[in-house]
Amino acid sequence: MNNYAKHLRNRMMMSRLLGILACLIAIAGIVLRFLEILSPWLCIISIAYAMAIIFGFNSNLQDIRAGNPWQRINALLALLMFALVIFLIVYGFTSGELEVQF
Repeated sequence: MNNYAKHLRNRMMMSRLLGILACLIAIAGIVLRFLEILSPWLCIISIAYAMAIIFGFNSNLQDIRAGNPWQRINALLALLMFALVIFLIVYGFTSGELEVQF
């Protein structure tokens, strides 16, 4: 049982660290937008992507700590945020707001 507890503790720490990293990505997107280095579209996309990652890792934590209902809610929110990211990218390119520059 001690090995399983160690495995769960490592899994929780990895989820927390990666969640913090995703928060730092969102903060970096906001700072880069404030400095006018990043376009508004890319800022919104990076924040939505970071939120999707955070909800995904929170779903992993809820699996360990709280149980099934919150895990499903966080997983659903992660999927919705990933769908939002895909929608924003497609809409940005089709509306001409986003473009690929070489």
